[in-house]
Amino acid sequence: MAIVKILKHSLLLFVFVFLSACSFYAIDFLIAGAGGFFSTKAAASVSDGFESEIVKIENTENPIIKQKEEFSINAESFISIKAENGQYNILLSKNEQDKLPVASLTKLMTALVVLDNYDLNQKVTVSKLAMAQEGEQGNLKEGEVLSVKNLLYISLIESSNRASFALSEVVGADEFIILMNNKAQDMGLQNTYFADSSGLLENSTSSSEDLAKLSIYLFENYPLFREIINFKEFDLYINGRLHHKLVNTNKFLGEVPGVVGGKTGWTIFSKGCFMVVQEIPGTGNYLLHIILGADDRFLEMQKLIDWVRAHY
Repeated sequence: MAIVKILKHSLLLFVFVFLSACSFYAIDFLIAGAGGFFSTKAAASVSDGFESEIVKIENTENPIIKQKEEFSINAESFISIKAENGQYNILLSKNEQDKLPVASLTKLMTALVVLDNYDLNQKVTVSKLAMAQEGEQGNLKEGEVLSVKNLLYISLIESSNRASFALSEVVGADEFIILMNNKAQDMGLQNTYFADSSGLLENSTSSSEDLAKLSIYLFENYPLFREIINFKEFDLYINGRLHHKLVNTNKFLGEVPGVVGGKTGWTIFSKGCFMVVQEIPGTGNYLLHIILGADDRFLEMQKLIDWVRAHY
């Protein structure tokens, strides 16, 4: 009888210990599971707000590395890039891949097509159709003869639509547009399409990111382009006589520290567009800024430059 009682108590003790152990591990499992869940949610909340992207620039082995950051500026799109020892880092951007009308920033591609395909000394006669283009910049006259190089100066410095059209007529205006779009495709400018050589048409569109690639390519590979956009003023001589003094539409030249070039643009539908190149003193490196769709392109560009200077 005593043995039976001992066995009974031993069995009850074993059951009690077994159930206690099960309860302990079950609670530990639930706690661990809950901890893992909260850890996962916490990690997600940290990573949700971060975006990064690598963009390849034509003819370079190094990527543009972009980290998005909010910045208040009154423009539909902008981008600011630091070019440093062959690396291209996007410092700040907004809607940089949006397709927008780009007005006279179209002339950047016009310049590239000319530099790639034309003899700069070739003579061009200004046609009646060229003179029908909007804007009197360039002081051109129907029937006068200028070199391709002179027309390129007028197109980039004074943003002359007539000079740009005259350049397109060398191969034919329609063929020139084909060359522009073929070049854009070759460069991987996926958000870019040109309908004319001047940017007067609303469907000449691009993105601030694409225009950054185009501008960097021009600035680094074409010394003449770099030279032309650096002139605040330039005395244009034709056949030994002064044609007129070219005055750059880029008001930042000689006024904003480090600015060594740029290109302006404006139409009713594009609003203000602006590309600026700004050297970093003593380094051989530079900053490139582009603004699209601004009511006041100069004010908004100054804000962008000031922000970059304060943060970088």
